Amino acid sequence: MKLTDAQTKKLLIYQGQPQLKQLALKMALTRLKGIYKNDPTPGSLSKCTLELNAIFEKFASIMKPDYDWIISL
Repeated sequence: MKLTDAQTKKLLIYQGQPQLKQLALKMALTRLKGIYKNDPTPGSLSKCTLELNAIFEKFASIMKPDYDWIISL
């Protein structure tokens, strides 16, 4: 389960209520949205993608539904 920068960007600029089930991912997303809003550069986007991918890698067994929702954006 790996996100691309394009998928991460869609998630970071998503205006609706995220359909995420895992609280840790919701919290990370809130923080990353703030980081990206303050610095919307490709470098910042890549750092956000790396962090999200690290979360998915570490908690792959419980993150599948959230990952599937993100890639459907």
